[in-house]
Amino acid sequence: MHLLDNYRNEIDQLDDKLVELLERRMTIVEEIGNIKKEIGMRVYDPEREKKLLARLSSQIKHPDHQTRILSIMKTILASSRALQDSHLEDVLPQHFPHGEHRTAGYAGIPGSYGETATLKYFGHNKDYRAYATFHEVCDAVLSGELDYGVLPAENSTTGAINEVYDLIREKDLFITGEVLVPIVHHLIGHKGVKMEDIREVRSHAQGLEQCTLFLNTLNIKQVPMKNTAVSVQYVAQQDDVSVAAIGSERAAQLYGLEIIGKAIQNSAVNTTRFVILTKTPETSPEADSTSMVLTTRHEAGSLYEILGYFAQEKINLFRIESRPVPDRPWEYFIYLDAEGRADTDSFLNAIDAARKHCPYFRFLGTYKRGVI
Repeated sequence: MHLLDNYRNEIDQLDDKLVELLERRMTIVEEIGNIKKEIGMRVYDPEREKKLLARLSSQIKHPDHQTRILSIMKTILASSRALQDSHLEDVLPQHFPHGEHRTAGYAGIPGSYGETATLKYFGHNKDYRAYATFHEVCDAVLSGELDYGVLPAENSTTGAINEVYDLIREKDLFITGEVLVPIVHHLIGHKGVKMEDIREVRSHAQGLEQCTLFLNTLNIKQVPMKNTAVSVQYVAQQDDVSVAAIGSERAAQLYGLEIIGKAIQNSAVNTTRFVILTKTPETSPEADSTSMVLTTRHEAGSLYEILGYFAQEKINLFRIESRPVPDRPWEYFIYLDAEGRADTDSFLNAIDAARKHCPYFRFLGTYKRGVI
C-alpha cells in the first residue's frame, strides 16, 4: 500500500498543478475573448485549432496515450470557445439575408436559451417575438407572421428534441441555418438565500436532467416547467425563498434574482443545437450541410441500401435520427444530416438514387453548419 499511496500523492500534486494551470488558461482565454469582441473576430478559428492539436500531438512521447490526451485537449478547447462565445454574442452574426424588415421568433420568454440563440444568430438591437410553445413558433412561420423560427433540435447531453424533429416534418418547414449555444445552467434564487435554504427547484425537464450530478447531492424536490426562463420568472414572483430555479445568467439578471450555484450542469461543454426554420427554402453561399427525412421499405437491408448511395458518392452522413411513423408500429422516419450542399452533382446523384427506393423522401434544407 505504501507504493500505492506514493502514486496517489503524486497524482494529487499533479491535479493541483493542473487546476492552477487551467484556471490561468481560462483567464487568458477570457482576455482573448474581450479582444476578439473589440475587433469583431469570430471565436472559432479551425486552422489555429488544427495547428495547436498537431503541435501538441508531436510532443506526446507515449503513442498509447496520444488519443486520450488529444481528446482531453479537445474538451478544453471546446470549453474555452464556449467561454469566449459568451463575450461575443452581442457583436457577431447578422443573418437577415433579405432585409432588416424580416422577423424572427423563438419559444419561451426573455432570458430563455431560445432568446439567446436568436440573439446570437441574428444579432442584438432588433425586436424578436416570443411564443409559448414550439407549435406556435412553427404556425407563425407558416402563416407569414414570422420569416424565421428558432427552435432547439438537439442537446449534446440529453440528445434529440423529438418534438421539434416531428414538427419540422409535419409542418413542411425548411432548415435555413443552425446556431450552437453553450448551455451554462445556474441555480438561481432570491437575493441572500443560501444553498441550505433551498427545498424545491424548478426548470425545464431537460434543464433538470442536464444537472443531475449536482441535484443528486441535494435532498430537494424537482419540479419540471415548460421553460428555464419561465421557471426563473416564477421564482421571482414568489415570496417563498426556499424555491429556486435552474436557468441562465441572463434570466437571473432580467428577473432580479441571484445565482446561488454557478455552472451546475453535468458537462462543461453542454451545448444545444438550434435550427432556423423557414416556410420556403433559403440557402446561403456559405452553406455546407444538408438535411433530409425519409422512410424505407419495411424489409431487410433497405436502410443499408439507401445509406450506400451516399457512401458511393463519398458523402459523409454525420447525424442520423429516427422517429416513429404514426399509426404504423415499428416503422420509422429517418432524419439524415450530411456534409455538403444539395446542389452538387454528387449529392444530386445520391438523392436521385435514394428517392427511387424510399416510400417517402423530403429535402429539409441546405445551410451553414453552426460552430461554437
